[in-house]
Amino acid sequence: MTRRALLVFADPGYVDLARRGLPVAALPLLPLPAFKAEEMTADVHVFTSAPQTGENPRVHLQTGQGFAARFENAIETLTALGYDEIAAVGRDCPELSANDIALAFERLQENRLVLGPDHRGGCYLIAFRTAERALLRGVRWKRNTDCAQLCARGGLTQVALLPVKHDIDSLADLRLLAKESHVVGRLAHFLLSALGQLHSAPIQFIDAAKEFVRLHGQMPPPAFAG
Repeated sequence: MTRRALLVFADPGYVDLARRGLPVAALPLLPLPAFKAEEMTADVHVFTSAPQTGENPRVHLQTGQGFAARFENAIETLTALGYDEIAAVGRDCPELSANDIALAFERLQENRLVLGPDHRGGCYLIAFRTAERALLRGVRWKRNTDCAQLCARGGLTQVALLPVKHDIDSLADLRLLAKESHVVGRLAHFLLSALGQLHSAPIQFIDAAKEFVRLHGQMPPPAFAG
């Protein structure tokens, strides 16, 4: 039987807020995914930089110098625990749902990688088999090129892309999210209104995942939104 794990890679809320320059009021938009295992047929494992006082076997301390080392060590921990497939997510995509996780594992059956592209070229979700975890080694993370790098490594015909979603790295991202009509977008709009931060210079939206496919597959150019 295939064993699956959801790897939630996240710092404590106050650390993530400070890194992004966001106020405490924005914490509801940086939720720690709390999906139930039965919702996506996967065990949930959280890797955090906060020292642990309890003995929860599914909450782990991040180890290593730098993001890449800590992420790779987390993957190795789950591999050693006997998991065959992993979907890795953070806490910066408020639109993420258990259905996204379940869909990622479903599409992984016919692909080497399943990626959830964020709106700036990174990934809010990466699903892979532990036997092929070497595909993630050496990636230059946090440069808004993660999705393109992983597409190139996995092979254009062997990588499945989920719908593009917003992640939140700054107030500019909050403003972009506030333009959406769904529940999370309305929450972002309300928060920014309360903070007096709703209006700013226009933000250019580039679907980086589709741009990669366009360049390598002769597709029409992407659209831009303010």
